[in-house]
Amino acid sequence: VMAIDKELYRKMLEAYREWNEFELVDRARNAGRLSPEEAWQQYVDLWEFAVNSAPPQSDLRLKLRLQEWEEYYAKIQKFEAWRRTRAQKTHDTSA
Repeated sequence: VMAIDKELYRKMLEAYREWNEFELVDRARNAGRLSPEEAWQQYVDLWEFAVNSAPPQSDLRLKLRLQEWEEYYAKIQKFEAWRRTRAQKTHDTSA
């Protein structure tokens, strides 16, 4: 079980409250006036805020996460090879 840094947690909550207040005011002010591009940019800004607010990952967690991505990528490569082989067999039998 990972211990929570209480001060960091308090700071994160305060930043979230400030952002949430700003977001509510901004939504009310811009209701129905945002283009899809502007709405997307707001989403990206929110994502960046969340990423920047998160505490850094431990070396172990980072290592495990990279390992998970490597395993996922290997499965995708295996699937793509299977798909290409199957597509080629289907193409050969229909020709």
